[in-house]
This record gives sequence, C-alpha cells and structure tokens, in this order.
Amino acid sequence: MATQEYAPGRRAVLRGTPDRGIVLLWHGRGVDGADWMLPLADRVAAAGLLAVCADWNSEAADGGRSDLLTSLRFVRELAHQHGRDPDTVAVAGWSLGGTAAASLAVHGKRLGIALGGVVLIAPGDGPRAIDAISGSPLPATMPPGDGRCRIDLVYGEDDTSATPDLVSGLELRLRAASWRTSLHAVATDHAGVVGTRFEERTEQYVPSTAAHAVTGVAEVASIVVDAATTASSS
Repeated sequence: MATQEYAPGRRAVLRGTPDRGIVLLWHGRGVDGADWMLPLADRVAAAGLLAVCADWNSEAADGGRSDLLTSLRFVRELAHQHGRDPDTVAVAGWSLGGTAAASLAVHGKRLGIALGGVVLIAPGDGPRAIDAISGSPLPATMPPGDGRCRIDLVYGEDDTSATPDLVSGLELRLRAASWRTSLHAVATDHAGVVGTRFEERTEQYVPSTAAHAVTGVAEVASIVVDAATTASSS
C-alpha cells in the first residue's frame, strides 16, 4: 500500500497498478475516510487496476468541493504519468461520495471535465443530500447525457439510508435525460456494499467479515472494474 498527498495535508491511499485502468474512490459523509474504501479498493486492484482512495472532508466550509476536485486532478495527473488518457479515469463514490460523483458527471461539461465512467454506490439523493460539487441537491431534471460517460448505479437491498426506491428513482431521472445507465441490486446493506460495518464506539467504518458484506463488495468491485476497463479500452 502506498500513501501520497494529493495536496498539502490531504491523503490518498493507492492500491494496485494501472495496467488495466485507474479508478478514483470517494468515501461517504465524514472526515478523511479513505480507509473505509479499502475493502473495495483491494478487490479492484486485484483485477489489475490502480485504485486511489482519497480523504475528503464533507464538513469543510465548502462541503468538501476543493478536496474532491483536487483529488481528481491528482488522479488525472497520475494517469498522464503512466501514459494513460486522463479522460478515461473512472470515479466511484459511495453514499454522499456517490452524490458528488453523480454531480461531477452531470455538471462535467460546465466544469470542463471528461470522465471515463462513473459508479454510484448507494448514492445519497433528495433535499438533504447536498452535493459537494454544486453545493445543492442533485437536480430534479438532469442535463442531457447524450455522448457522455455511462453511469452505473448500485444499491443494497437492505439499505435503509440510500434505499432501493431512492437509487432507482435517481437512475430513472438520469435515463430520462438520455444518460446511459445500469442499475444493480446487491444483497447487503449500506455499509456492506463497500465491504464494511459501522463501529459505533469509534464511529468509523471497518472491514466486515459478514458473508453479505464480503459477497456484496465483490459484486460492487466487478461493476467498478467493468466501468474502468470499458473506459480504458474505448
């Protein structure tokens, strides 16, 4: 495992090599939770990709916007250093990180950012899920997705936070605006989709050995790998 700073005092944990592609992983609501994404990153790395887990602070004054965009610039530069097209980098976000990844995709043209693929893992949606990129909830009517990257959405069947209906509704809004989408159900809960459980004592997500989480994160990893390798080979 390698750790680098993507900006002064801001940590990125790198797993794997970029042989087949590069994926940036954003954790959910909280402060500097890159380690929460490591069970997923390990499985993505095992498939021959470079997985980069970035710390970010959803409690910062800007909601984490500068952390998220700076981590993306860092990963795009990594792609360039390894001889890969930065526009093939895939972004996968979990929970509020998924909300931010969705916003990055739908506002990408305005931001001047192209993406190879986006995976929304149990993403937040609705008026209380403030997207760090725009500072607002995701739009009720999405901008047109013609000619843009594919967006894959994943939900846990037992998720009581990003419920199946909520994630399915987001997919419908994207598809109605001509985005290429896929929707996947995984038999686990909100933490299990990234292979973790919530530890109340420390208020941290830690790796889970529960069967539903182990199976769930493996299924999510395969979706992330497909998004990244499809982008890199196109």
